[in-house]
Amino acid sequence: MSKRLYEKLLDRDQIRLDNETYEIPNYIKDNLMYKLRPYQEESIRYFNYTQKSKNADIVYNHLLFNMATGSGKTLIMASIILYMYKEFKYNNFIFFVNSDAIVTKTIENLINDSSSKHLFNPKGIIIDNQHISIEKVDLFPSLPANHTIYIKLVTIQKLHDELNFPKENTLTLELLQDKKIVLIGDEAHHFNTMTKKKLSNKEKEFRSWEQTVDDLLNINNRNRLFEFTATIDMSNENIANKYKDKIVYSYNLKQFMKDGYSKKVVLLRNNEEDNNRILDAILLSQFRKYVALDNNIYLKPVILFKSNKIAISKETENDFIEMIKKLNADYLKKYIEEKNKLVIDRTSIWYKVFRYYLKNNNFNKIIKDLKYDFAEKSILNANEKSLLSVDNAVLLNSLEDIDNPIRVIFAVAKLNEGWDVLNLYDIVRIEKQSVYTRNSTDSEAQLIGRGARYYPYMYKGQKSYKRRFDDPRSKLCVLEELYYHTVNESTYLSNLKKSMDAVDLEVSDDGYQVYRANVKKEFLRSQAYKNGKFYINQRITTKLEDYQSLKSYGIKKERDIEFNSSIFEETYGNKNVIESGSIRHTERLHINDYNIYVRKAMQRNSFFHFNNLKKYLPFLKSTSEFIKSRKYLGESILNISLPDYQSLFKLSPIDKLYIVENFINYIEDMLRRNFRKERGTRIFYPEPISKYVKDYVVPVKNTSNKFISEKVISKPTRGKSWYVYDNAIADGLEHDLIEMMGGFIKSLYKKYEIVYLIRNEKQLNITEFDGVRGFMPDFILYMKDEIFTYQVFIEAKGEQLIFQDIWKKDFLEEISHDKLKIIGENKFVKLYGIKFFTKNNRSKFVKDLEKKIFDGKSLDSEVELLKYKDTI
Repeated sequence: MSKRLYEKLLDRDQIRLDNETYEIPNYIKDNLMYKLRPYQEESIRYFNYTQKSKNADIVYNHLLFNMATGSGKTLIMASIILYMYKEFKYNNFIFFVNSDAIVTKTIENLINDSSSKHLFNPKGIIIDNQHISIEKVDLFPSLPANHTIYIKLVTIQKLHDELNFPKENTLTLELLQDKKIVLIGDEAHHFNTMTKKKLSNKEKEFRSWEQTVDDLLNINNRNRLFEFTATIDMSNENIANKYKDKIVYSYNLKQFMKDGYSKKVVLLRNNEEDNNRILDAILLSQFRKYVALDNNIYLKPVILFKSNKIAISKETENDFIEMIKKLNADYLKKYIEEKNKLVIDRTSIWYKVFRYYLKNNNFNKIIKDLKYDFAEKSILNANEKSLLSVDNAVLLNSLEDIDNPIRVIFAVAKLNEGWDVLNLYDIVRIEKQSVYTRNSTDSEAQLIGRGARYYPYMYKGQKSYKRRFDDPRSKLCVLEELYYHTVNESTYLSNLKKSMDAVDLEVSDDGYQVYRANVKKEFLRSQAYKNGKFYINQRITTKLEDYQSLKSYGIKKERDIEFNSSIFEETYGNKNVIESGSIRHTERLHINDYNIYVRKAMQRNSFFHFNNLKKYLPFLKSTSEFIKSRKYLGESILNISLPDYQSLFKLSPIDKLYIVENFINYIEDMLRRNFRKERGTRIFYPEPISKYVKDYVVPVKNTSNKFISEKVISKPTRGKSWYVYDNAIADGLEHDLIEMMGGFIKSLYKKYEIVYLIRNEKQLNITEFDGVRGFMPDFILYMKDEIFTYQVFIEAKGEQLIFQDIWKKDFLEEISHDKLKIIGENKFVKLYGIKFFTKNNRSKFVKDLEKKIFDGKSLDSEVELLKYKDTI
């Protein structure tokens, strides 16, 4: 297969045939507003070879630049205008495209020297010591002025009508015959329908556009046509034949993103309601603004809410406005606290966001900021023409300006081409009436590509046009990431991945799948849900004397920590998808050997300054005692999970400090959580079941690392009327427990009128007797016979967690109704805790269950207990 033009030019550039060298001349560099990037310089160098080479075989009058969205094609157009004017004395240019919006934007780029998007030197264009004017025209003058460049900017539709249906004072082919013209066509993939095979009816209406462009090019043999597009379908044989010797430069989106000239794009998937997804995006956007302010960076991050229909977009806008009006500090704090419980991975953006808000703990200020920043004046709907006045169109295309108030845009599909915005950081897919077709995801991929444009903010006196903070441990990386908030649905995600691959869009995954479990309708109608009660033990206030050591806070001497030295999100765009660090090993770190890092970590965290630490540990005498004493950090051991190619010995001091800070942050979290907590008693009181049994979602980290946790999956529970949720979201051991309980159901129904197994997903919390540690058992078995109500606490426990959770085992086995006081219900309620359900302890679990709820008889004679026999 013969080489394409840009491949030949690459060869020529590498060996510089005939001693031909080309440096970008000063008349281009000095007359541009921005410095050309290396790939832009390369494209102009290749272009020069085709226009001025001594070798006639590569002199071309029709060329195409195939360059990624956001790579600065218009700056190259501006350079070519200067080049063709200076080198070949062209002063007549026609810029055409298929969209009014792009024409408007290009006028700002090339003509309006007061625009923030203007691409030429604001002091004016100077070539050969002469000031050069650029004028926008509809007709080229018959007597052009000296030192003047004339540009006609027009849609292809209007240009076609002018040339084929001439009217008075419009452009005609006859008027153009004697003028040499440079034609610049943007989004050129729209102008090739005539070349394609098997045209659809819709495509046929564009048939004459391509012919019109050809007529313009051929009317004068000195004319030049330079086309630009990010998407050219070279898989189409006819398109490939047309452009095989015309693509002067190729720079795809994958390479553009790899080189760091774009934001990093991250996919956030969940199946929550649209309103929750909207609120999450608002919190993330505002977190990004706070991070920028904390680092003296000006940044006004914009959110785009993309709907499938205009009516839905307008409805969503109204819901958004109402949400902001009703938002209050108490609701927001509770919302963030609940969300924070779901996220434990420090590399997740949600971990950073929720921890930031909780650590600052000033929700009144947060609400005040949200209501100001996201008021109606900060919202723009980009769907209907009536909503896009001239003023609104300017707002839409100047979102980065410091005096532009817009933070939120609602749109359907009008911004997919020609919309240049740099400070778009969140795109939220509205699920209501959405579709999962490939056409839909193609549009989304294109929009994501546009949103990935990099925002060159000023940091420490330096402005960069490339990413500076790819390390996920840096809080500043959020200033260089575009987040696409979308649904977690397999068909849709498959299509989205194909669409992203088709445009070479590299997208990272935040690393989570989000599963949803809804309460079954039949349970919502049941008496158990309407009138049933759960029983929770009361707590009493603790005293300072209760906090003598870290053990008082439930902090163990041994802790597991996973260390990752690189990004480990799933990345699209790679044929070989590899999860960094998936093969791992564990090394033990004795904290006494790392005291120098402990001191450094404590110095960097104001929580551990002695005056503050003493509030939580009133009997602490000094920082040294905290570090060395066995009552505190002394003799602590960290089990460090490392990628197979690393060892503790080889880690850099910064990495070792990171590990210690991980441990220190855990200590801080436990101290904050458990300080002045109430101590558990043996007195239980009733609460409505309806308060605790709710729909819930679970984000699951995509990892094959079994050291951290077993794989959590969601299984439907159709046919299991005794399981109150429509999906069982659980790890393998918990699923085994559910299936085993299903095998006992027939026997249980012989003794009990009502039997329900209820997943306790971070809802019901009991507190250890005479201790402060809270405990949320995995399952509650709720049953009733003619006289009694039974509440049985059940916990499935992985073998690796038994030792550290031994207190939970002891606590469960202490729960027995005859040792407790149950307020108002002593005679009619029986509470039990059951031994841990573990991989190697199933028969003991079954026997304990039978003893407490089945009079010591076998729950199912057909179940072979050998199946649950303890293994060694």
